[in-house]
Amino acid sequence: MRACTKIIPTASRILASTSFGAAVNAAGQNSFAVSATSLGTSVRRFSATPPPFLVEQWEGWEAGKLVLSNSDCEPIKQSSLLSMADDECKARWDDLDLGYGHQKGCEHLRADILGTFNNDSLTGIEDFTDEGKASKSSPLTVDDINVVVPAEGIYLTMNALLEEGDEVVVAMPCYQSLHQLAESKGCMVKPWLPTVDSRPGNDSFSLGPDNTKFHNFSISDLESLITPSTKMVVMNFPHNPTGAMITEGELQRIVRACEKNDCYLFNDEMYKYLEHKGKATLPSVAGIYEKGISLGGVSKWGSLAGIRIGWVVSQSEEVMSKISQLKDYTTISSSRPAEVLASIGIRNRNLIIQNNLDIIHCGKGYLKSFAQVHSEHFEWIEPEGGSFAFLRLRNEKASPYVRELAEKANLCVMPSDLFVHGGDDSLRVCFGRKDAIEMIDTWSKHLE
Repeated sequence: MRACTKIIPTASRILASTSFGAAVNAAGQNSFAVSATSLGTSVRRFSATPPPFLVEQWEGWEAGKLVLSNSDCEPIKQSSLLSMADDECKARWDDLDLGYGHQKGCEHLRADILGTFNNDSLTGIEDFTDEGKASKSSPLTVDDINVVVPAEGIYLTMNALLEEGDEVVVAMPCYQSLHQLAESKGCMVKPWLPTVDSRPGNDSFSLGPDNTKFHNFSISDLESLITPSTKMVVMNFPHNPTGAMITEGELQRIVRACEKNDCYLFNDEMYKYLEHKGKATLPSVAGIYEKGISLGGVSKWGSLAGIRIGWVVSQSEEVMSKISQLKDYTTISSSRPAEVLASIGIRNRNLIIQNNLDIIHCGKGYLKSFAQVHSEHFEWIEPEGGSFAFLRLRNEKASPYVRELAEKANLCVMPSDLFVHGGDDSLRVCFGRKDAIEMIDTWSKHLE
């Protein structure tokens, strides 16, 4: 078993070895806290091969018995999932042949996915009126959906649509491929960064006063970053790693800015349904904007990360055609057993999502109490979606802190410097699994 003490030096060396990492280091590790407009300088990086993926290569995944940074929710056992199958899915499972599947994904699964856009009370994917209210049903069809491995969806979209010299605006910090693939193609990447603001508490189970702090992605900042030269805006809401959310009205403004400048809008929606108010608060961008592209999947809300099923969705025939052509060079088609399992999960999503929200509700409240009890060490910034918080350290750097925690408590927590523009003063702490509370207790004993 590898020692967790190597986590941060390895990550820092990898980051520093890239020109983009050098630019970040030159700007200072705390650049995350600076306003987006002041960091709107374009960054160009040329490389046929992206550098190592810091989060995925993090040694903490294997370095200790206790990992408090798993980003998915409590995994479902296959036997439990199969017990939820309706008669149609049972028949498909029993009669399944193991030949190649359809390149876009089997039609049964794509129809189930479409149902989450058109006929799902959890989503309500509809168009906007001038007042920002939903009005029209989604124009999407099964032909607008391509079933992919979730991370493959990012890879296919970026490589199919972006070219050297394109201008791309990215909400950061973020999952590395959301910006790295554009940088590696030689695109001009402009970071859209959040601030930390106090505003009236709007969390249904907030344990703190009304001046709770939240991560805030300013739409005005984003509007100033988008230009007629912008090829794509890339965002991720609910946001990983901060848990930040935007409102439906703010999404309307983003769509209008993209329409005005005729650019693509890509939203990583993997944490959809895990909004802490108990319902999906945002329409999927694929359903409300012709050049909108949504990445979804069953990994996070569905507790089915191991079956590797996700989807890319867009109204644009050109977008979906380019993605489909490129997919012939990657996975070609999905695992047919996995497609049936994904259909079972989607058809039982209300039950699965509610179970995960119950775990998240309990884990978030427990972590928040932990942070308040140990307020001399931590500053709580309220997450509004997802299965994690970005817990800020008051007087220490994240890099040495996680080393000590791993060495003395055998507990691995992800440091913020694994995310470009994440700084080195925060920890991504996850609470989507049942064992999170036990690990928080271990952490608390370490601090006593």
